[in-house]
Amino acid sequence: MLRYFAHGRIHWKERMRCNTRTNWEFYAVTEGRCAVTLRDTAPVALKERTLWLFAPECPHAWLDDGRRSYRRLVLHFSSVPHPLDEIVRARGGWISRPLDETAIWRLEEIARGIEPHFCHPVVASPLHYQRHLMDLALLLLEGDRQAAEPLTLTDVASFRVERALSWYADQLQHRPSVKEVADAIHVSPSHLRRLFREVRGASPKQLFRRTRLDQAQDLLGRTNLTLDEIARLCGYTGASHFCRDYKAVHRFTPSTWRRRLIDRFIRPLPAGIVPVREFSARPGERAMRA
Repeated sequence: MLRYFAHGRIHWKERMRCNTRTNWEFYAVTEGRCAVTLRDTAPVALKERTLWLFAPECPHAWLDDGRRSYRRLVLHFSSVPHPLDEIVRARGGWISRPLDETAIWRLEEIARGIEPHFCHPVVASPLHYQRHLMDLALLLLEGDRQAAEPLTLTDVASFRVERALSWYADQLQHRPSVKEVADAIHVSPSHLRRLFREVRGASPKQLFRRTRLDQAQDLLGRTNLTLDEIARLCGYTGASHFCRDYKAVHRFTPSTWRRRLIDRFIRPLPAGIVPVREFSARPGERAMRA
């Protein structure tokens, strides 16, 4: 799901400090220059025409030259598709690529397609978000050598892993074990572990945990279910178990994340203001002029 959208020119009045985001962050500078820094004291290099993606656990900050504004597109998603997530995490939590005129045009098209659904969502809006997320993922991986490597595994192995993850997601509230998942796709638990290592480079336990947290994040954002109810639906023994697992990954509690989301509903924005700042690194900056 799309969690944050910002598009247009910006000029930072003061230096941003490095911090993690609550979601995956796509950030593109399409006109002018900006810099990204991974440490508050590190020297920075201004970039132009660049697209970045940061995993939630990767702290960073954005800077300009202190004199001129720049045009950017920012999109936060609760998750990104495989294999993009694995590629980003394998490279330290972020990747980037330069943008040519065609790529910038495509990004502007994505922004035009998303903005009306973000400002005035309808039932079909999540489908538009997913379509544009796929477009962003493909744009970011264009020309990437790792993404272009041929698969060395059989289609059967990949199919079984995806089938196992799909079955697990459908049975989340029943808390299936690795053995139950293996039985469902007709392999032994040891063979299932080998398949996961070969195809996704992680254990079933690691990917099952990610599946639970992704589902919980989605329910936090689009329902008013209690933490106990979300925990039960996502295979946790209770809210405390869910909160510990969530905080271990995101470094803040699910209640903190949800408060950021509902803030705009309990304090309506005035006319002429577009709600693009709910998930900003600066929580006080909730909106921008339309």
